[in-house]
Amino acid sequence: MVFKVACSLFLAIGLAQSAFVPATKCKLEDVPCMTKLFQDITPVFMAGIPEAGIQVMDPMELEKLSFELAGLQFTLSDGRLKGLKNATVDSVKWVEKKKSMTIDFHLDASVKGHYTADGKILILPITGDGQMKLRLKHLAIKAHIDYDVVKGSDDKDHIKLKKYKFEFDVKENGHYHLTNLFNGNKQLSETMLNFLNENWQQIALEFGRPLIDLAVSNVFKNMNKYYEKVALEDYAVL
Repeated sequence: MVFKVACSLFLAIGLAQSAFVPATKCKLEDVPCMTKLFQDITPVFMAGIPEAGIQVMDPMELEKLSFELAGLQFTLSDGRLKGLKNATVDSVKWVEKKKSMTIDFHLDASVKGHYTADGKILILPITGDGQMKLRLKHLAIKAHIDYDVVKGSDDKDHIKLKKYKFEFDVKENGHYHLTNLFNGNKQLSETMLNFLNENWQQIALEFGRPLIDLAVSNVFKNMNKYYEKVALEDYAVL
């Protein structure tokens, strides 16, 4: 009986690992191969891998976000981000000598949650406390990541991510909908919503960084968990 349980346990672990270990290996600096490898693992990774301690990232539950930027005080609570599991990986450029990688990807993202806003957006005053829906079509992100190579508990080489920085742009469209603006004043609300949606790109670039930074930091944290479980030799031709 104990033998059967042990066999079942090892089989379950093996099947679980096979679900998130890439089926092919690449030379790290082979851009087309690494790009395809990252693309293939993205839906599995973003869906969460509990046995590896990797959280579900689509939908991503966002912690309370609070920032003051360019005259605007803004909070988002009970936020939820969707779209990462359908992200397109455009390129993965790995530089072994510098121990760095650059990942370009894009997605159609949507965010919902409870917001508060007070101050001004560009030239218009704003105040509100209600629900927010945000859609960004072709949100493009370029992430630059530095890493080290360390020995894991399995005595194999593993990647350990150190730090990141990123740039972003919204290439196609953005749409904003906020309820209870100006204490429900319909005329002022419509004016503000029209203004937001007419100036969607400028607003996304000026005020979007704190939200995107929160999402990228969550992905970064879970990437480190992934690399802690998966040895370099499992996906790289060494």
